[in-house]
Amino acid sequence: MRILSCYRPHLLLLLLSIPCAAQQGASAPAPNDPVAAAQAALRAAEAAHPGNTVEVAKALDDLANAAMGTGVADAGTLGAAKREVTVAEAVAGPRSKLFVTALTTTAGVLIQVNQSSESRAMAERAMEIAKTEFPDAVEFARAANAVSDACEALGDWTCAISASDAAIAEERKGGAAQEWDLVGSLSSRSAIRDLRNNSAGAGEDMEEALVIGHRIRPDDPELGFLESNAGTHYMRSQEFSKAISHLQSSLEIVEKAYGPDSPMLEIIHGNLAELYTRTGQFEQAWQNFKIALSNKHQTIYDLAWSRSGYARSLAGGGELKSAIVEGLEASRMGRESFVLQARTLPERQALSFYQHRPFGLNIALSVVARHPDLVSDEVFQEVARNRALVTEEMARRERNLNANNDPEIARLLKEMDAARAELLALEQAGPGKQSSDDAITQATSRMNAIERALAEHSTAIRDDDRAADVRIEDLRRGLPAHSVLISYVDYQRCAVESVDPAHKTISSYAVLVMRSDSDRIRIYDLGEAKPIDDLVTAARASADTEAHAGGLGSLRNERSYREAAEQLRKRIWDPLRAELGNVQLALVVPDGLLNLIPFAALPDGKGYLVEHGPVIHTISSERDLVASAGEPKKNGLLAIGSPKFDLDEVAQAPSTLRDTPVSCEEFRKLEFHSLPGAQEELKDVDAAWRRWDHAEPSELVTGADATRARFLEEAPRNRILHVATHAFLLDRSCGDANPLLHSGLVFAGANQSREASILTAQQIASLDLSGVDWAVLSACNTGNGELHDGEGVLGLERAFHVAGARSIVMTLWPVDDRVTGLFMHELYVERFGRHASTAESVWGSARKLLLDRRAAGKSTHPWYWAGFVGSGRWE
Repeated sequence: MRILSCYRPHLLLLLLSIPCAAQQGASAPAPNDPVAAAQAALRAAEAAHPGNTVEVAKALDDLANAAMGTGVADAGTLGAAKREVTVAEAVAGPRSKLFVTALTTTAGVLIQVNQSSESRAMAERAMEIAKTEFPDAVEFARAANAVSDACEALGDWTCAISASDAAIAEERKGGAAQEWDLVGSLSSRSAIRDLRNNSAGAGEDMEEALVIGHRIRPDDPELGFLESNAGTHYMRSQEFSKAISHLQSSLEIVEKAYGPDSPMLEIIHGNLAELYTRTGQFEQAWQNFKIALSNKHQTIYDLAWSRSGYARSLAGGGELKSAIVEGLEASRMGRESFVLQARTLPERQALSFYQHRPFGLNIALSVVARHPDLVSDEVFQEVARNRALVTEEMARRERNLNANNDPEIARLLKEMDAARAELLALEQAGPGKQSSDDAITQATSRMNAIERALAEHSTAIRDDDRAADVRIEDLRRGLPAHSVLISYVDYQRCAVESVDPAHKTISSYAVLVMRSDSDRIRIYDLGEAKPIDDLVTAARASADTEAHAGGLGSLRNERSYREAAEQLRKRIWDPLRAELGNVQLALVVPDGLLNLIPFAALPDGKGYLVEHGPVIHTISSERDLVASAGEPKKNGLLAIGSPKFDLDEVAQAPSTLRDTPVSCEEFRKLEFHSLPGAQEELKDVDAAWRRWDHAEPSELVTGADATRARFLEEAPRNRILHVATHAFLLDRSCGDANPLLHSGLVFAGANQSREASILTAQQIASLDLSGVDWAVLSACNTGNGELHDGEGVLGLERAFHVAGARSIVMTLWPVDDRVTGLFMHELYVERFGRHASTAESVWGSARKLLLDRRAAGKSTHPWYWAGFVGSGRWE
């Protein structure tokens, strides 16, 4: 659950939010109540120019900006801004400057009332109109800044910096007329650059903004906001004397202009509190935090950041129990804010927001990892509630859409398929194809727009007001007898009982443990993440070497694997061995790179963990312990695979390795070869099913019949899905689109038409696979993908989980065609012949393969027997 920091100071993004009259005139003193003055002006405009008029639109704009500029924007302000949009469209049209201004202002208000996801959509609309109709006008720059502000609020810093660059470029062209706007844009970009760890660039922007601002408007009260932003920059760069000077100046200017009760003062006090924390003046920090937290106009999102900062300060100053309480409350607020925003965000944007939201849980974990006696049910409960939030939202979204027969949704889903195909084709286009960055950007934007529209339809029909919060009691009830829940957390460790001027964080691992026969929660500090991740990488590298060595050097490769994996076991498993006494089942929630290592293959003595101790089964989140109610009952087995990749009558060399990942360029040129072992595997699975389950039907689909269309038609109808084919996993050279677009399964005809035969993980996620008990993915790296801490691996396993499958059997590395057949035979014997649980079936099959290879004198390198793992429900 990794984020970049434990706390982030508040930036006053207000220099662009200047009433229309002030933007065009000279600097003027601010009234003590700008909102009241703007309301009076609106009433005068309505009396003199009633109806939908330009004057009323401008007066509404001034009112919205006055509320934003003084930090008191609320639902009433949003109502005025939305009315401005309606008036502007009626009087000037939907492609006018007046309409773009209204959209831009409303986007700003939406941020201040904690609706940043809606703000982004509105700002992007304004920017698109301005770019098309009047790209050289000030309205374009202001719309670009609105996009930047919305993206920054949602943690999408790449988008934020790109939009900010566009605004600044246009404002520089505008010369003196746009210098004041330029000051605000430079200040905003400085903050974004700080977030991206570009301190030098941030400093250059801030220095230029200060010089211009004080030169052209030395008496403007909004210089107080610039001074506060400057103070936060110098605090980040540890130039504390400059920081305190600018923040004190900010307090003086803002109090003089807006009075001692201005909410803006409370925000500045919050930034002062952060400064005092960094310099070890904790008592002063806590006094200022209390002032900041008294701001009644803060959104829940801003309050989450403030309480996260307070928690970090308390931890640094040694008030540990209070730090835990504040950290957990900040985490709750940040989580609830995220859930509300994520409902209408495209998945990639939701993932970005998830990674950069307020995360007070880091502070609580930092404290309890250092002081294990302070761990509590509340800490473990918050860990569980924060896990896989994007996955849960996407699953809920797909369930809602699949349950609705709205023709508009059907139309959007069809457009979504076309947009996916277009984007994938552009990313894979070779030399000579028109696949410029602009074309990919445009295709990504189209796909995001469709995904947002689908999300809004899902939100409209959802039957819940908020995500169900799992309780610690639910987890205890869900634990089987004689079992243990082992939850790994990859978190950012913050300073505890010490002063940290640099405000550094260290990526670290901890593990929380809950036994079925005990009410006590335990936590173990596993230390920094890097040495652990390095050992995972080394073990996986050995498996990859064995996969491609053709049997040569197996002893050396296994020795290399064991050296890395034994050290890994000592770090992540041995510390909690005392918790495993009398335990028969260990349910493991991995995090970070621990998602990519099979725990069964950790060396133990001369053998491996699979030969000793409890059965180990991985689950994607602690919530998997809580069974879903009302799942549909399905029947039957679909065994599909061994496709005919070349539908022309061309002989193909067989393949023995179901191998990935590849670059986009390699994927474009890749020719898929037949998998003769997959044919025998599927026949064996079908025969086993018929032998042990006479009551349910089975369907065996291979060769030219094993098409994408056939899978899409048949998969939702069956209880057991077994897919034996090639999988693909594209690397990051394919761009930054939805990660589920970059992995998938390959079906018949792939060597003739990628579009008709490639099934992406994103398409799989949109299926209705509720009622599917087992999805067995017999292909390479089906458990691999793009890693997101707290979310797990974004690839095929996640797609099937989102679609509704209860248990997934997947692979963590390339698998051999023949060895896979042996594993699958044992898997079905265990599950349907001996009626073992999913966890026991996977574990027992891997153990038998290992013992058989050892008895035959063959290599026992884990590559041959440990690549398949189970995920999800263990029954």
